[in-house]
Amino acid sequence: MSNDSVQPGGVALRDPFYGAPFPEAVRRFWRKYTVFGGRASRAEFWWWWITSFAIGLALQLVPQAFTPDAPLFENQVGAYLFVLWGLATLVGSLALGARRLHDANLSGFWQFLHVALGIGSLVLLVLFLLPPKAKGARFDA
Repeated sequence: MSNDSVQPGGVALRDPFYGAPFPEAVRRFWRKYTVFGGRASRAEFWWWWITSFAIGLALQLVPQAFTPDAPLFENQVGAYLFVLWGLATLVGSLALGARRLHDANLSGFWQFLHVALGIGSLVLLVLFLLPPKAKGARFDA
C-alpha cells in the first residue's frame, strides 16, 4: 500500500492524523511499524500507548487466573508473555515515538533519554505531550 493512499478518515498514511480515532490509530501503528520518518499526531501516539499498556497488563494478569496462589505480577508465564509483547512491538514503538517527536519539531534521537531511567522517561513524557509545530514538516519525506 502506498504512503500516498488515503486511509479511513481521509488522511494519507504519510501524513499525521490529528484527532485519529482509536481503531485507526492502532491500524496506522501496524501499517507504519518500521517507518521512522514523517510525523505522528498525539492521538495516534497516545491511542497506541494506551492499547499497548492494556494488552501488556492483560498478558500479565490472565495467567494469574490459572495460578491464584502466585503473588500478583510474579507469574512466570505472564512475565514471559509481557516480555514477548514488548519485543514484538519494540521497533514499532520506537518508530512511533520518533514520528511523534518529529511532529513537535524534535529529533527522534531524543528517545535515548529512556536510557537515563526515571528522569529521562519523565522528560520524554513531557516531550510526547507537546503540540504539533509547523516546522516539524521538515521530517516529512
